[in-house]
Amino acid sequence: MGKNQFVWQERFNIGVESIDREHRKLFAIMNKLSAYDDNDEKSRWAYQEGIKYFKAYALKHFAEEEAYMRQIGYAGYLAHKQIHDRMRRETLPALEHLLYESDFSAEAVRRFIGVCTGWLTGHIIIEDRAITGQPSGNAPPVDPDSELSVIQAVIVHPLQEIFGGDIRFVGSYSPQDSIIDAQYYQLTYSTQEGRDLRVLLVMGEHLMLQAAGLEFGIDFYERNEIVCFAIQEIAQNLIQRAAVSFGQAPNSFQLAQERFLGAEEFHRLFQEHPPQYSLLFHVNQECFAICIDQIPHTEVP
Repeated sequence: MGKNQFVWQERFNIGVESIDREHRKLFAIMNKLSAYDDNDEKSRWAYQEGIKYFKAYALKHFAEEEAYMRQIGYAGYLAHKQIHDRMRRETLPALEHLLYESDFSAEAVRRFIGVCTGWLTGHIIIEDRAITGQPSGNAPPVDPDSELSVIQAVIVHPLQEIFGGDIRFVGSYSPQDSIIDAQYYQLTYSTQEGRDLRVLLVMGEHLMLQAAGLEFGIDFYERNEIVCFAIQEIAQNLIQRAAVSFGQAPNSFQLAQERFLGAEEFHRLFQEHPPQYSLLFHVNQECFAICIDQIPHTEVP
């Protein structure tokens, strides 16, 4: 499976000992799962038992965290609980189905670890820290009539919380802008209004690996399943934060499809259907872009 170990970082602490202890335990379970050897005959049984234990412990943690939020009268309780419910009722069951359908294949196990670890990390930093009023809970106010206000609140602020970097909005992005070793990642979200939200992330491979490394406290040297699935879950957290910022339920946008595009396909899509928003950002002396667009269902490839 690989020996990547996820390192607990001080910024993951929210200041409530019982919750912080449970979060550390969930990371420890993920580390144990990622340490198993795919070639070991006992690994399938070990994965089965470990994943069952992670799920049981995660559900127990959600219940206890929700009880704590009710106890302190946390104003964001209902929205936070909806995010837990999506993980409980949709994400975990879908991952389990894939595991059993594939007889606990290495790919399915890596997907489970990547999605769960990415979700957990993003959720702690964006949502759980808000319970105690830490910086992620004090996002800048959104002025829907100001594009810059929306960008700061919905994209820049959450990404700074996740990656701890000084992220600056530069201006509009065009495919002519130079992003070295660019990777093109498309995420499509379904909505109840009959249109889909398409998000295109354009990021150099080095920056993508660096971002995943900062998030998990480990070094990645190649784009693997854990890196990809973790970025997918971070994107989902950003979409949920955006929905809440505009007074919508956090599950208003459901991920329908995600995949990497080749450079040629990306440029063709960009030319045929220029995104409504094409935004260029600067971080750590590198650039990345986020393109956002609403499209009819029929346009999803």
